[in-house]
Amino acid sequence: MHPPPRRAIRRHKALLAVALTALQWFCNPAAAIELSSLEWPPYSGAELPGQGALPQLLRQALGSQSEALLIRFQPWNRAVKSASDDPFVVGYFPEYKAADLPCLYSDSIGTSRLGLAHRSDMTLKWEQLEELARYRIGVVSGYRNSPEFDALVAAGKLKVEAAVSDELNLLKLLYGRLDLVVIDEQVMQYWLQQEPSLRNHATRLTFAPQLLGELSLHVCFAPGDTGEQARQLLNRGLHQIAP
Repeated sequence: MHPPPRRAIRRHKALLAVALTALQWFCNPAAAIELSSLEWPPYSGAELPGQGALPQLLRQALGSQSEALLIRFQPWNRAVKSASDDPFVVGYFPEYKAADLPCLYSDSIGTSRLGLAHRSDMTLKWEQLEELARYRIGVVSGYRNSPEFDALVAAGKLKVEAAVSDELNLLKLLYGRLDLVVIDEQVMQYWLQQEPSLRNHATRLTFAPQLLGELSLHVCFAPGDTGEQARQLLNRGLHQIAP
C-alpha cells in the first residue's frame, strides 16, 4: 500500500472544508456574513491555521460587532464571480483597489508587496516597466497586478504567460521556462518554505528589491444594500480593533 499523494490529500481537505462551511450555512443561514476567497497562503487558505492571516483579521473585526464570518474557498476567478452570482455571498477578498471594478471596497485589511521573482544567477535592472519587454513574465490567471503593469500588458507592450497558481509559476521559473514572475513577497516566501520541490532549491530564486508596488488589500463587497451594510459593519469592526 502507498500513501495517497500530497495533492490528493490537499484536495480532500479543501472539499471537507467546503462541505463543513455549507453545513454551517444550511443549519443557520442568517448567522454569518459569507465571503469568497482563494488559496493564497499565507494570506488565506482553507488548510492554514485560522484559514490565514486575513480571515483571522476579518473574524476579529466582525466578531467585535457580534457578527460571524463564513468563507467559501474557490479558484480565484470563481471566487470573484460568486460574489456577483451567488445570493448568499456578499463579497470576496483580497482585492486591490481599482477604479474599473464594481466593488464597494472595505477599508484596508493589509498590504501586498508586489514585485518580481527571478533566478539568483540573473541580474535584473530596470527603470521603466517597458524595459521588461524582453523577458518571459509569468502571472496568475485572473489576478490583477499593479495598474501600470496591467496597462502595459493590455497595450501589448509586455508579454505575459498566465498560469493557474503562484506555486506553478515559481516552478516554471526554477526550471527556466520563465525569466520573471509577478508575485507577492510573502506568497513567494511561503512557497519557498513549504513546497518541497521549491524548498530544496530556494536559494536559486530571489525576490527583486525594486517593487512593482505596495498595494493595499480590501474586501470587495457586491454593490447594493446588502453589500453596503456588510461593508459598514466590517469597517466599524476594523476601526474598533485597530491598535
